[in-house]
Parts: sequence; structure tokens; C-alpha cells
Amino acid sequence: MEYAWRDYTASDAAVIEHWMDADARYYTGCDDGWDNYVSYMLREDYIRPGENFRCLVITAGEFPVAAAALYLDEDGTLCVSEFVVRPDMRGGGHGTAILRALAACADTLFNGQVLAIRAVIFPDNSASIGAFERAGFQFTHAHPDGDAFYYRYSLHNHDV
Repeated sequence: MEYAWRDYTASDAAVIEHWMDADARYYTGCDDGWDNYVSYMLREDYIRPGENFRCLVITAGEFPVAAAALYLDEDGTLCVSEFVVRPDMRGGGHGTAILRALAACADTLFNGQVLAIRAVIFPDNSASIGAFERAGFQFTHAHPDGDAFYYRYSLHNHDV
């Protein structure tokens, strides 16, 4: 399946909010909904929309299948701050395929500035852990509190 990327707009809010079932709310920072999360991020001083932050809707054909909020650190590490797949497409390899596609086009999405991609995943989120690992992300370490696992995907053979 081929995926396309487009910037999230307020008109996407209802569709993505529908995807925010109990699992999605639990495993993301979107307790108050996707649109509220995006609005929160856009108020942060360090966020420059379109430059170091992009909220994307991933489509297959013309149908939305996932959404991702991405933040580029100053060191060239792209942080997957949020990622949600449409509920009826979970468990079928779509998350893995989308993450592979993201890794392939991350540099283009951020004007050649991406050297690596980082994700932070709850330790009990086995579905996300599996999807990220199958996409080529490698476990780097656990948070000292044990409440998060850190994963990394290096681009261009750089080690950031």
C-alpha cells in the first residue's frame, strides 16, 4: 500500500478524534483529544509550525489511515511525539508500513535536516513496540522510572 502525507487541518479533527478510543488515549499524550494536543503544541515557544513541527494525516488513496505529530530537535533527531492508526487498520501491519514510509521520507518532510528518528513508547504498549521494531527502530534504553522505553532509527548512517 502506498501512503501520502498531508498537513493536519481543523477539518481533520472529527475523523481523528473518532480514532481516539480508550487504547489510543491511554498510549498517547492526547488525553483531551488529538486537536487539543496539536493546539497545545502550537502554543509552545520552541515550536515553529512547518519548520520544526508537523502534524500530518497519512492517507492511503484519499482515505485517512493514521496521524502523526512530529517535532525536530536541534540535533537533527525527529521525535515521533504522537502516532495513531485508524482502529480498524490496527494489527494488520499498517503501523509498521507507515513508520517505514516515514523513515524513507522524513528528510524530505523536514528539508534535509533529519539524521535520526526517536520514539518514546509505554512499556506495556506491545502493539507499538512491535510496529516500531518491525519498522527498524531499535530499543536504546528505558526511562529511569521504568515508565517509558526509548527507540531510535538512524538515517544516512549517522549516529546522533
